[in-house]
Amino acid sequence: MVPQSENEPRPQLLPLRLFYFFSFGALGALFPYLPLLLSSRHLNATQISWVMVLGPAANLLVPPLWGAAADALNARLMLLMGASAGCAVSVLLLLPDWGLWGALAGMAALSFFRAPLTSLADAAVYSALGGQRANFSLVRVWGSAGFLLFVLSLGLLKGSLRPSLLVGVTAGIYLASALGLLPMRKPPYLRERGVVRQTLAILRRPPALLFLCGSVFYYAGHATYDAFFSLQARALGFGDDFVGAAWAVGVGVEIVVMLLAPRILPRLRSALLLGLCGAVASGRWLGLSLLRGRGALLALQSLHGVTFGLWYLSQVQYIQNRAPEHLRTSLQSMALAAMGMGMVSGYLGGGVLFDLGGGALLYRAAAGAAALSTALYLLSLAGDRRPSTR
Repeated sequence: MVPQSENEPRPQLLPLRLFYFFSFGALGALFPYLPLLLSSRHLNATQISWVMVLGPAANLLVPPLWGAAADALNARLMLLMGASAGCAVSVLLLLPDWGLWGALAGMAALSFFRAPLTSLADAAVYSALGGQRANFSLVRVWGSAGFLLFVLSLGLLKGSLRPSLLVGVTAGIYLASALGLLPMRKPPYLRERGVVRQTLAILRRPPALLFLCGSVFYYAGHATYDAFFSLQARALGFGDDFVGAAWAVGVGVEIVVMLLAPRILPRLRSALLLGLCGAVASGRWLGLSLLRGRGALLALQSLHGVTFGLWYLSQVQYIQNRAPEHLRTSLQSMALAAMGMGMVSGYLGGGVLFDLGGGALLYRAAAGAAALSTALYLLSLAGDRRPSTR
């Protein structure tokens, strides 16, 4: 997609907003309740972690492959539509109760198509925004709104106890995300050579390596929340309605942060903001290891606006401000791969820790991982001496 001038109208942003709304809405409909559904099918925490880890494991390899193809062929939007349609079909494999191996097969198929969605969409939006890239969060916030709506709705409907509803709604939302992109003008196919070589050359720079390592440890901690918060809530005696309300509080604050982000992000270096997010995340996970009351846990959820919302926007800005136009998807997919590596560690290690010591042990370990990410992000800031880089 060709960059546009700052004053040029952007009629193609609405389909991208709707894509975020439905794509992340499907994520909110399914993933907070999937561990509970698997638990009701008699899988233990370690087995659930093996199912859930397939998503981040796919992030290690699948997004870079899709990203390189998208940049090499200038085909971000077509691949985005195809991946979304693939999600709609493959999620249906999770409907039958086929035990551990059936759950693994269904999640593997879904993960193959789900993994590249974020990097493809983020690169497409940054390209479409042209000179107004500080407004990325105003497009991405639609994803948070979709997540909020569907996570709250499926919690009230007790989705984990109604597999047909949970999986059917998710499939329908993914299909809507694909169909919503049909009106967009697709750029002509081009052949760009050397995409992988140029991407690796940028990522070999020491500040970029520190950034990637920081993201691995950061999301190793955050993944324990994604995968095991609902199990911890159930262990404390709370049901689906509390899980949905807790996620809704967190994502609600995330929406506020994203609406305010255009005033924040241009003023501060991305690596500094990432370090701040790491420090806040360390405190959040430590609090989650200690608190037990409904009110206290819901109050702690307000930090999600920083630990995910601000962190996500900062890491996208870090990459996209360094990305040539023809490498946007490839570089963003490598950042997603770093997240995936952290998620694999958090899911697999988190399942073992949860079985050993419950949420108290799990979230103390997550706090330590977040603290280490803070140090790595700040080292990245110290090593990046280009004054104009955000």
